[in-house]
Amino acid sequence: MAMVRLYTLVGAFVLALALTGVALGTSRSGSAISKVTVTFSDTSLRVTPTTPGAGPTTFVVRNAGKKVHLLEVKGPGLRSARTGKIPAGKTGTLNVTLRAGSYVLSDPVGLGEYNVMFLQVLKGAVLQAKGDGSVIGPDPGPPPMCSPNFTP
Repeated sequence: MAMVRLYTLVGAFVLALALTGVALGTSRSGSAISKVTVTFSDTSLRVTPTTPGAGPTTFVVRNAGKKVHLLEVKGPGLRSARTGKIPAGKTGTLNVTLRAGSYVLSDPVGLGEYNVMFLQVLKGAVLQAKGDGSVIGPDPGPPPMCSPNFTP
């Protein structure tokens, strides 16, 4: 009976140590890659989510229409980031690094340059803690698309 308790205690300790190592390893590896899904029909485009965080981002582009489509992303730090032409029923990807700010997503080939979707990229918060474990975060600033004179 005492040996079973000892093995259980050692097993729990090893599991806790392994989970701590995984948590420390992931926090040191940098920021996670965001995923934004863009779905084209022959008359519109749909984007989810519309407010991703800043940093490395993968756009997964699905063509649910019958025409050929492509995704073009314009905004801070990007010069003509676009996918290749995506045939009907196919999927493509685009990897970019987004900065905080407003971006315009469009399909100049299938939908025309005036059928666009806006993407508001939020600045990522960096939290730090010392001493007793209390955490103080940075001021989040005004909500997206508000002026600096916003008063909550």
